[in-house]
Amino acid sequence: MKIYHYTSIETLALIVQNKTIRFNRLDFVDDCEESLYGSGPTNIKLGQYTFVSCWTKDSKENLSLWKMYTNNKGVRIGLDEDMFITHKINDKFKSYFSKPIDFLGNAMVSAFINEAKLYDISYVQNLESEMNNLIEKVGETGAGFKTDKIGLFKREEWSFQKECRFKINVMPINPFLINDTKIKTDFDLIFKLMETLGPSIAINTPINISYIDVPLNANKLDYIEVMMGPLTTKGERIIVEHLLTQFSHATIIDSFFNGKIRK
Repeated sequence: MKIYHYTSIETLALIVQNKTIRFNRLDFVDDCEESLYGSGPTNIKLGQYTFVSCWTKDSKENLSLWKMYTNNKGVRIGLDEDMFITHKINDKFKSYFSKPIDFLGNAMVSAFINEAKLYDISYVQNLESEMNNLIEKVGETGAGFKTDKIGLFKREEWSFQKECRFKINVMPINPFLINDTKIKTDFDLIFKLMETLGPSIAINTPINISYIDVPLNANKLDYIEVMMGPLTTKGERIIVEHLLTQFSHATIIDSFFNGKIRK
C-alpha cells in the first residue's frame, strides 16, 4: 500500500540523493504538545527520546497538508509502506537496525524495541493524560517507558491530518552513572549501560542527536510517485523530472487543484 508525505522540493532532492528518510525528534515537530507534557513521577519528557517520520494513508489530496507543509509549492511523495531496508530480528518482526545494540551520539538504540512498522495516530481529547501514562517506575531510582505507545497520540483537533508514522525510540547514556572502576571488558560496559538506562531516563538526561536518517529500499524508491503542488511552476516540474530520471518506474502527476487556487 502506498502512503504519502507532503514536503518541499528541496527535501525530495535530499531523499533522492541520499536514499534515506529522515526521522526527526518528537520534541522538534510542529505540534508542540507532543513533547510539552512530561510523564511519571519525575515529569520525564519522552519526546526527546523518540524520532518519527510522518505520513498519511489517505490518497485523497488534503488542502490543509498542502498549505501547512508546502505552502502549495512543494510535492506529495508516495512510497510503499515497506519502503525501508530492514533486518530480521526474530520470527515476529523486522527492525531498522541490524545490531542488538548500537550507539548514536550519546544515545543507545536497540533493534529489539524498534520494529520497522507503520503506526496509526490516535486522536484523543486529553493528551496530557495519555502522556502521563507512558512511564513505569522501576525500582527506587529507575524508570521504564512503554515504547510501543510513545509518539502515537495527538489532540483530536489534529485529526484532519489522518496521520500515520514510523518511529524509533532511543535511550540516553549518562556517563556520570557509568563511571565504575570495575568495568574491564566490553561486556562489563554493556552490562553497566543497561543497568543505568532507567536512572538516566528518570533524570531527563539530554541526548545530542536531533535526527536519524534511515536507508530506503532501492527497489521501493524506484517506484516513487510525486505529485506536484497546486501552485508549482513549469520550471519546478522540470527540476523534479530531472531529480527522478534515475528511477525507471517513477511517476509525476499534477494536483487536482492545479489552476484552482488563487495565488
